[in-house]
Amino acid sequence: MTLASERPEALAEPTRRVGPGWVALYVLANIGMFIPMQAPTTFLMPEQIARIDPAGKVGSYAWVSMMGAISGIVIAPLAGALSDRTTSRFGRRRPWLVVGSLICMTALICLGVQTTVVGVALGSLVLSASFMVIGAGLSPVVPDLVPAGQRGVVLGWAMVPQAISMVAGGLLIGLVTDFPAQYLLMAALPLLILLFAAAMKDPPLPRRHREPFSLCAFLDGYRISPREHPDFVWAMGSRFIMGLGYGLGTLYMPYFLDDVLHYEQLFPGQSTEDGLLIVIGVNSLATISTVVLSGWLSDRLRKRRMPVFLGGVTMAVAAVPLALSPTWTMTLVAAAIMGLGYGVYLAVDTALVTEVLPASADRGKDMALANLMTSLPYVLVPPIAAAVLGGPGGYRSLFLCSAAMSALGAALVWKVRGVR
Repeated sequence: MTLASERPEALAEPTRRVGPGWVALYVLANIGMFIPMQAPTTFLMPEQIARIDPAGKVGSYAWVSMMGAISGIVIAPLAGALSDRTTSRFGRRRPWLVVGSLICMTALICLGVQTTVVGVALGSLVLSASFMVIGAGLSPVVPDLVPAGQRGVVLGWAMVPQAISMVAGGLLIGLVTDFPAQYLLMAALPLLILLFAAAMKDPPLPRRHREPFSLCAFLDGYRISPREHPDFVWAMGSRFIMGLGYGLGTLYMPYFLDDVLHYEQLFPGQSTEDGLLIVIGVNSLATISTVVLSGWLSDRLRKRRMPVFLGGVTMAVAAVPLALSPTWTMTLVAAAIMGLGYGVYLAVDTALVTEVLPASADRGKDMALANLMTSLPYVLVPPIAAAVLGGPGGYRSLFLCSAAMSALGAALVWKVRGVR
């Protein structure tokens, strides 16, 4: 084990605060990742699949969503572990940002010309894999370079792109017509990641400090000892359950507007996509109103668990009125309440995770595992949602399940003892 005094800069705990220019470029990089990550799966793929397979769109979309999410199970931790061990003279994280961005752009361009469900599924698989590669470079940057006392506000700003990505993506997609042009527009956004990669400070890892890599060691990395690292395990468990709750409440919103609210009949002359954009806009504005402030307050108060808990409970509360009264007005109310809670939860939960990572030498792999807890639920959400929607309660039962999962995930954060 390398002594702290002998650690190279790449493995040292950061102490120097980052400036506003660095934060601005990091925010742009997150714009370049989150819009292409979320907008196509929200706006383009559901419509693309509905045109290809109108009768089986729900099942086909579930399959495509699962294909995209499954890729992260292996690729995210593997890319993170290899990122931790990269000894390039360009740094540990920069090569992964560049390669992942190029794969992402290629996948988006190819998705634009797919005419079969299989083609869309394979494109979704590669696209998801590219984001895992990008994440191997982008996610560890905060624990690598940002001191713990500044992470709440930095991550608050960095999560603004995630909050507005679907609205911004929907508006951008609306500027052009036809899938090839829309996907091509999305493919231009990862250039912002390349901009951050070119400008960021990324200390190289000396070869003598590189941990050996083996398949057995990698597979063993999936198993985090609850006895040795209980806080990290509980933080990941809380994230996973929260991911289930959020996914159950949001993934099938396009079909809810179409099949339950009959949006196009309710508002003649408007499309379901227009209604979805309104819902997402309300949700995003509410999220933005709390995400930076909550991160800043958690830094000042030096408390992480309470904001995470309050954010999760608020998200649970949001799903209940929608289950009891599935109307257009209640949909907007629920979107606003969920956005307020999500904004409080988003940045502070990530800051909490960065403070309970097991080892500085494995930040990339451990952040990938933590992020996997937000994407892995989407492997389970489609079959769970399909089973629930096939029952007598339909969407009402689905939203109640969402509320229950969010409340449980919020409660689990109190098991994290090493962070206030």
